Amino acid sequence: MGVGNMYAKGMILYNSKAGQNDIQHDIGVAVGILSEKIEELTIVKGSKPGDLERISYERGEEVDILFVMGGDGTVHECVNGLARLTNSPLVAILPNGTCNDFARSLQLPLTVAEACVVALRRNKKIVDIGFVNGRVFTNFVGIGLITKVSENIDEGMKEVTGSLSYLLSALKSAKEADPFQYNLKTASEHLEGEAVMIVAMNGHYIGTTELPFEDMYLDDGKLNVFIVKEGGMSIFLEWLQRKNPFIQEVENENIVMMKTSTLKIQTDDKMLVDTDGEIYLKTPLNIGVSSKPLTFITDL
Repeated sequence: MGVGNMYAKGMILYNSKAGQNDIQHDIGVAVGILSEKIEELTIVKGSKPGDLERISYERGEEVDILFVMGGDGTVHECVNGLARLTNSPLVAILPNGTCNDFARSLQLPLTVAEACVVALRRNKKIVDIGFVNGRVFTNFVGIGLITKVSENIDEGMKEVTGSLSYLLSALKSAKEADPFQYNLKTASEHLEGEAVMIVAMNGHYIGTTELPFEDMYLDDGKLNVFIVKEGGMSIFLEWLQRKNPFIQEVENENIVMMKTSTLKIQTDDKMLVDTDGEIYLKTPLNIGVSSKPLTFITDL
């Protein structure tokens, strides 16, 4: 781990295709700050899908700290490589995406310069990692409305409006939400019925907005699960727009909330699944908390 307060080896990993900001400018800023405290700093880019996962897996054990520059999708890909390692490095997110929801859950600053300064303070936290159908996720896995939101985000608008595009897409998708039949099992419960969205949260944020609950933790070995029925859709959207996130919630029969370490979800028809904003899996789902957590830089 180097000498004194220095890291011996570090790597900045980024996706050359991702991000709404000037990635080269951010790399220059990061190198200028980090090089003073890291003896050997390497910069590696991925250019096609799968590159970051492969590089994280093949080279992750070579470094003491891995700086992931990008948004939630970039973090998702890198973590899927790191989760397969025996000895994963410390992970520092340098936010460069639209929502940066997992970075927000770690209470990291949302500029690369400030995130680099925080990383050099060495404040770290062992964090739960979720799994779903042989893959892993940091922030959430969901079906229904949440998948439509990701599909409906206009990339051109995303460049201009940033996180606002998520909320605009959510409002558009809400009008198009299709109810589906689900069968959900945990170790202690069996629920079935009709919903417009099911989401299992490891992080605290969706579309830059903190969900309004105080018992959401990154290290409790559990996921917060929300089953939103058609009548609860407007309530969930209200949460996403709320200025004060921690107003006491009243129970509502149209939104079921639970905490669990494992769950299985089946749907009558195969459905696309959103994992950290990436859509490539389909139901049925086997979801839980991995037995191998990762250690992240945090500003908690």
